[in-house]
Amino acid sequence: MNFKTEKDFLSKHEKSDDVSNTKQMVTSPHLNKLKEEYSNIPEDYLFYLSEIGAGSIRECQFKVQSYLFDFKDIDLDDIYNIKEGIKFFGDNFSGDFAGFDLSKNNDEVIEFWHDSEQFYYTKMTFREYIREKMLMDINGNDLKQ
Repeated sequence: MNFKTEKDFLSKHEKSDDVSNTKQMVTSPHLNKLKEEYSNIPEDYLFYLSEIGAGSIRECQFKVQSYLFDFKDIDLDDIYNIKEGIKFFGDNFSGDFAGFDLSKNNDEVIEFWHDSEQFYYTKMTFREYIREKMLMDINGNDLKQ
C-alpha cells in the first residue's frame, strides 16, 4: 500500500513550522511486534505508520498513535465499559477515540464518543477514515478551506 497521496496532501496543507504536526516514523521491528501481538490488525494502519508516521494531523485535528490501547491502558476502565477485542489507535483531542474491533476480522474503524458513551461503526477502512480526519475529500481536495 502506498500513502503517497496522503503524504503529499499533508506536506501541502499542514503548517510546516507548527510542532504539533511532527510525526514519528515507525520502524519495521515495531510494526512486526504489532503484527505479532494483533494478528488481524489492519494493514493500512501499519502502512500509514511506516510511510507517514505517528503523530498529530493538521494542527491537532486528530492524533494517530504508534500503538494500540484500550481504556485500561489510559485508566478509564472504571468509567467506560469496553468489550473484549476493541483497541484504539487515536483520538480527536476532545475525549473521543478511534480504533478497531479486533474480535471481528475486518478493517472497519470504530469510534467511541465519550458524551454518549457509545461505539459507532464507521463503515470506513483506516485509509478512508484518516483521509476524513485530514480534511481531505475523495478527490484529494482540502475540505478545510
